[in-house]
Amino acid sequence: MKIVGNIEICNRLLPSLNISGKGRKQWSSLAIGKHPGPEAELFILHQSAQNKLGTKYKVKKNIEQVFTRFVNEGKATIRFKQPPHDVCIICDSLQLKLFLKTLKLGLGEKVPPRSLMLSNITTTSKVPPIPKTNLVILSKAAYPTLEGFPRTLQVLKINHAMQKRFDNNILRLQNLKLLDLSHNDLTCLPEELGMLPSLECLYLSHNKFGETPAQDSRWNWISGFRLAKSLQVLDLSHNELRLLPKQISKLKKLSILKIERNQLSQLPPGLGNLINLRSLVAGYNRLHFLPGSIKRLHLDSLDLAPNSFESLNMRNANNLGVLSLLECAARKVIECRLFYSPEIIPRSLVFYLDNAHYCVCGSACFEVFLRKHVPLQLNHIANTVILSHNADTIVPTDTFFCSHKCVNM
Repeated sequence: MKIVGNIEICNRLLPSLNISGKGRKQWSSLAIGKHPGPEAELFILHQSAQNKLGTKYKVKKNIEQVFTRFVNEGKATIRFKQPPHDVCIICDSLQLKLFLKTLKLGLGEKVPPRSLMLSNITTTSKVPPIPKTNLVILSKAAYPTLEGFPRTLQVLKINHAMQKRFDNNILRLQNLKLLDLSHNDLTCLPEELGMLPSLECLYLSHNKFGETPAQDSRWNWISGFRLAKSLQVLDLSHNELRLLPKQISKLKKLSILKIERNQLSQLPPGLGNLINLRSLVAGYNRLHFLPGSIKRLHLDSLDLAPNSFESLNMRNANNLGVLSLLECAARKVIECRLFYSPEIIPRSLVFYLDNAHYCVCGSACFEVFLRKHVPLQLNHIANTVILSHNADTIVPTDTFFCSHKCVNM
């Protein structure tokens, strides 16, 4: 069994001599093997580009402890008695688990000796090159049409490449953390994008997403349950957007939302559900009011300059009454944060749930609510507020209340 990753060797004796015992992380390999012969002992071989012959560590009665607390993140440490080294491993979590399992079976002599022979673990082979994790494409000519993308990519930037369609090969990049598709001609993204497990930052500025209506199914990628658990930064600025899709309220991990320089006249009513949101950049739009649920946010910065906020010309609506069974069930689904999609429930119910209004208490309401115009002091929800010169920090909000109790809060 052989694994490749970032491995650091720490000498535990050196700190006692006032010398740092920490080594330097380097791309190298670890292999479990034996020399030919019935009396040969199991060992672990560490090889690197600088040490091609490798360093051998005896295994039997020589392992003091194996630290596996973060093995699901691809991290583990093997502590040897002699020499007093800690071998710190960072690699693919699945490969690491198999390596540690082979080590355990080898110690128990439950692995066929032939499979652990020195020749079978190719000790003289070169350490594989460091996998490519970053790729930047800045023109159409530089686009890797034939080669495709390395599966190990964590950062992919495709800018000024005149892309009109999303490349589905990106969906194979399971380790992708940052995707930057700014400065292209994209109008929509595939629903499967919402299934990428590790995506944290998505930059889509200077595209043409405004050509896709907010109610269009081509925004369904936002509803992906994996994306909701991972996405922290979303940039939709400079897209001529007239409305934001209401599904944005499902991105519970979102901390930065950039939607400046569009044509937005209002924001989604569920914006206040983004409890982790710390920065909202919505300047240079056409906002006349904010959703009432925004009162629940605690922002570090709020940019609304310049927007033409004005008093709402609307009558207070009092639709408080007896809840229907449909609304009771829908409220419970939202309250318990149950995942739903057209594959599970009818599309009509998905539409009903997606069009919920949100009370200042955070509860969803659909047909039974009280709606009124409430002024909001922006300094109460943000540490830093950016507005036009001499603009009032008190703005109108379109606020919904699910009960009389919330009205009197």
